[in-house]
Amino acid sequence: MSTAWPRQNLRWPPRKIDDLRRRLDELSATVNGKPPDSISEEVRSWLARLLVVRSCGYLEQVVAEVCRGYIEEKSGGRVRSYARASFERLNHPGSEFLLSLVRRFGTDLENELRAFLDQDDQRVRRELEFLVNRRHRIAHGENEDIGARKALDLKDLSCEVADWFILAFNPHRL
Repeated sequence: MSTAWPRQNLRWPPRKIDDLRRRLDELSATVNGKPPDSISEEVRSWLARLLVVRSCGYLEQVVAEVCRGYIEEKSGGRVRSYARASFERLNHPGSEFLLSLVRRFGTDLENELRAFLDQDDQRVRRELEFLVNRRHRIAHGENEDIGARKALDLKDLSCEVADWFILAFNPHRL
């Protein structure tokens, strides 16, 4: 499954996602600032940490928004009310949590996600776990030294996984 998602659909992905992505891209551009000496290394280091936290948060929000959007588009009445009430808050976007969440929508979708996470010798799964771990360490005050290049790579990974969810949960998908 390709992870590039079309923007021509009027109702998909949910509008909030575009704004979230734009703000993440703006921060990413600042971390990747040109020329490199336009900001000090200390500030770039703190911005890299912030990018890790925001990248993880972006993925959490995209997963929640696409699941809610899918529920809204594919259900109605009491089923919609039940599904909304049953949809719990995301704890963190680790691979096992995401697989568990997707399993509720069907084992076929879970198998697709598992294949995506495990491609390239489990590259996506490993990097996703690294992203969640680093976000946790940064958020809890551990002065996790993460470079700008790695933060930018983790942002790209976050967007790659988010794009998978946007495509997989597109209610107009055939």
